[in-house]
Amino acid sequence: MSDLNLLFRINIPAPDFSEPGLYFRSGSAALDVDGLVLGTGQRATFDTSFGVLPISRLRGLTDVHHVVATLDIKGAARIELIGFGDGREFVIDSSTTGVALECKDITTCPADFLYLSVTALEAGVVVRSGRWSTTDPYQRDVRLGVAITTFNRQEYVLKTIDRLVDIEATVPELTSNLKIIVVDNARNLQPSLPATAPVQILPNPNLGGAGGFARGIMEFREAAWSTHVVLMDDDILLEPESIVRTVQLLKFATSPELCVHGAMLSEERPWMQFEAGSKYKFKSIYPLRALGRFVDLRERASVLTDESPEQFDYSAWWFTVFPMHLATENPLPVFVRGDDVAFGLMHTGKTTVTLNGIVVWHADFALKNNPSSLYYEVRNFALIDTLVFDAHRSWHLALRYLGFGFRNVYSHRYASADYMVRGMQQFLAGPEAWKKINHAALHDDIRQVSEEKAAPLSDDQKALGFTAPRRKIVRLIGYILAVPTMGGHLVPRFMRAGAVGVAQIDVRAVGLAIRHKEILYRHPRVDEGFLVCRDWQRVRVLQRQVISTTWQLIRTYKTLKREYRAQYSEMVSDAAWKERFSQSV
Repeated sequence: MSDLNLLFRINIPAPDFSEPGLYFRSGSAALDVDGLVLGTGQRATFDTSFGVLPISRLRGLTDVHHVVATLDIKGAARIELIGFGDGREFVIDSSTTGVALECKDITTCPADFLYLSVTALEAGVVVRSGRWSTTDPYQRDVRLGVAITTFNRQEYVLKTIDRLVDIEATVPELTSNLKIIVVDNARNLQPSLPATAPVQILPNPNLGGAGGFARGIMEFREAAWSTHVVLMDDDILLEPESIVRTVQLLKFATSPELCVHGAMLSEERPWMQFEAGSKYKFKSIYPLRALGRFVDLRERASVLTDESPEQFDYSAWWFTVFPMHLATENPLPVFVRGDDVAFGLMHTGKTTVTLNGIVVWHADFALKNNPSSLYYEVRNFALIDTLVFDAHRSWHLALRYLGFGFRNVYSHRYASADYMVRGMQQFLAGPEAWKKINHAALHDDIRQVSEEKAAPLSDDQKALGFTAPRRKIVRLIGYILAVPTMGGHLVPRFMRAGAVGVAQIDVRAVGLAIRHKEILYRHPRVDEGFLVCRDWQRVRVLQRQVISTTWQLIRTYKTLKREYRAQYSEMVSDAAWKERFSQSV
């Protein structure tokens, strides 16, 4: 057979990995350090999220025709190459001699997915790994620059660096084709690396993810070495195969514009997909609309579903890859929240795809969100809307701000409302004020908030169950009464509940706040949360602030939109970013 070019690898997880069903299916097989161990007659299949080859996607993204499947096996076994499509499966090729199995032309194959099965013909068969390959030629060379921004996340980022260094050294297709830049916003990262490791650590002022990724993009652009760049967060658990699959997909891609997004899986529940791309609805109170949310990737039906992927607007920067020729502009100076949204909407979103097995694991965002997050969200998304959408009007932003602001005020989340107001005030100050921001100093101030931050619950709080949800009509009445009762302050005493109300940490429990003086917002799976209490004086002050800033927004929006658009090029310029990099912390 002609020389084979790698498509994807088939990996066997470590014995201690909690969800091996993401990699293979077998009722009684054992995992050890050597691989997947099968007894006589035992069968394992790779019709899994990390095991299948999605040939329907390859037909649309590449010119690959010929596919070859091989497994590294110790012992005698029957291997089958199986196709799945239109709800049925069929054997394409099989062997008991260990030779490669072939699908001669995936463009005419009546399947959407290919996968392998292994049946042991004797005891002690060990499946070590496998490969999907092709005799078809690469379309282009790919040299991948990895840009990671970190701030005191050593536990995570050092593991990621080690994994990247390992695959660069051990996967021939990546050797000399991978370079890593870690922008250290805390200036204290000291990895222990081999002398040959292609890793560069760049100390940087704390300019958030936007500043770190801007630094990485600019470094790769100026070096003129990489064809593509991948941006990755520092608090992820990386599946190394994500890098391998991304590079190999890009080598075969027919479009030079192709971008790749890694789906985010839950670190707490490793089988659950949290997001695989996102839409952005600028007219909505909640503009971010995650796609592929809460999918159980252990389920066979979730894997072998060939639906046309929904076009998304942007990809989050926990793992997103784009060609360098699309990186002619730098990210917006927004610190956190929205740098990836803006970049996707402006440059990469429409040509970005996801693919099975290209993933990272990430902690639940509900534990990371706090009032300072809302400062950035309100400020930054207002900027994005004005820059990106010609049809965006003042009332779109005003309705979102009022709607979400009063949800916070009337659910006892006063710190969140206060930080929303501060974020809107910064946006209203205009681009000249924005350009003068010392982002590191500002963030040091913003993050000092002590309220509404998830912390371990006391034993008494753990014993509180979530307050039973009321009927929809009752909840609606609660929302309607929130304004005239001033968030429950004017509700007669006999109608108030004495117990603490309990709601999920990522909601605004306006209905509960009408009757409950105190609300415990807690995570549904982790024993963390925070307690808030009704405060009449804060309701009065925040109502007034929300209304006054909304009125200012309506009066000045047209001018602000014109000014921000006029200043955009200067705000994202190399010169402006280099000046920010020179700031001392």
